This record gives sequence, C-alpha cells and structure tokens, in this order.
Amino acid sequence: MRVILALLFVLFCGIAIAQNENENDARLRQETVQLAFSEVSRGMYTSWSEKYLARLGDSAAPEIMKLLQQKKMTTKDAQTAVSLVNMSFATPRIIRNEANRQPRSTLSLLDYLDQNSADSTTKAKIRSTRERLLSVPTVPAAGQRSYGSAQLLVFRLRQ
Repeated sequence: MRVILALLFVLFCGIAIAQNENENDARLRQETVQLAFSEVSRGMYTSWSEKYLARLGDSAAPEIMKLLQQKKMTTKDAQTAVSLVNMSFATPRIIRNEANRQPRSTLSLLDYLDQNSADSTTKAKIRSTRERLLSVPTVPAAGQRSYGSAQLLVFRLRQ
C-alpha cells in the first residue's frame, strides 16, 4: 500500500512540474492562441483554452498580433482578438509570470485593432477592454496573501 501511495505521489509531482514548465513553452503558447482564435471565431471555445489563456496574460498579445498580421484582418478577426484579450486577463491573480500581469503588449495590440477597425461596435469593445485593463490594480500571485485596505489599516493600527 505504501509503495502504491509513493508511486502516486511521484506521478502527481511529475505532472505538476510538467504543467508548470509547459506554461513557459513558446510553441505551446502559440498553438494555444491559434486554437483559441479558431474556436472563438467559430463562436465557441473549450475550457482548456480558456484556462490556459487566463494564465498567459500579456504574453498572449504578441501571438494574437502574429495571427492578425498573417491575413487581412476582418471585423470578425478584430472581435475575436478582443475576446482573447479579455480571456487572457479574466483572472489576473492566476497569471503565473508577474510581468505578464501588466498589459504592455496588450495595449499596443488594442491600439493596432482600434486603428485598423472601422466597425463602431468593435471600437466600443476595444475601448471598454482598454479601460478595464487600465483600471485593474496589480494583484499578487495565486497563493500569496493580499491585504484589503481595511485589513491593512487594522494591521497598521496593531503595530
């Protein structure tokens, strides 16, 4: 019984390590963005794509830009790109790489989309996405303690 438990423990540790390494894999990031772009442009997406995009944050923007530059961008492509940006920043605290929590490349992508879109509905979505990204405060990584303003005030008063 102990041997089986030890083997299961080793197996799960290996899976966790492999999953963490995959998040920094450029090829996997590119394939995920391509797959999600294809899915969203057809009006659906898988939970796997949604989960992985939510961990990418700002690192998804260059991949989205590559896809848009490979073809003549349509209104549907621009709307799909905005949807992917929203999915990439859906839950900022689960973005593993802290640098990717700041939407630097993403803001450039949104500027590109805004300049190359003629549709007013798409431009409104781009504007609201930009405003949302700029209003989100920097958040700690998942598992790190975050103090709200009231908790921080109580903490300071106790010192």
